[in-house]
Amino acid sequence: MNLEKEMNEFAKANHVPVMMDEGVELLIAKVKEYNCKSFLELGTAIARTAIRVASLDPEMHVVTIERNPEMIEQAKINIKQSGYQNQITLIEGDALEVELPDQKFDCIFIDAAKAQYTRFFKKYSPLLNSNGIIVTDNMYFHGLVEHPENTNNKNTKDLVRKIRNYHEFLSSLDEFETTLYSKGDGVAVTRRK
Repeated sequence: MNLEKEMNEFAKANHVPVMMDEGVELLIAKVKEYNCKSFLELGTAIARTAIRVASLDPEMHVVTIERNPEMIEQAKINIKQSGYQNQITLIEGDALEVELPDQKFDCIFIDAAKAQYTRFFKKYSPLLNSNGIIVTDNMYFHGLVEHPENTNNKNTKDLVRKIRNYHEFLSSLDEFETTLYSKGDGVAVTRRK
């Protein structure tokens, strides 16, 4: 069985929130379109996206940050099995607390705690190379961003409100422009004007 299939089955069996296939395809297309060679991922999970991005180019370097110890252990196994361990740096810790001095990235991928998207953007956008892109997943959050009335769960409503606030934050930025794609669970691609 190939590693990608194993990772997908592991994610499904263990309820690991991985990016939908349509969203991954869009992310990969954008990484190629913008000729990205350095990739920062907030939210490694089981390293499925990190491995896929590393496989695009032998010069690609991926830095990925994860705070969940169980995910970190599985990510380490998958990265080793993939053979891309020389291209992927896994940082263990909370993305809001980790420091990455003197590093710049062609692509920053935000797929960690959705309630913290705005804080992640503010913290990491200064590390974006001038022609780089910031890609954010879960912008629709299972359709609830457009239709919050479809849930009665207080925590979910709060999370949806924070994602909506992130939408508004992105559209208010003078220095950046954002395009929202309806692929997967909704993907935002943000770049400098």
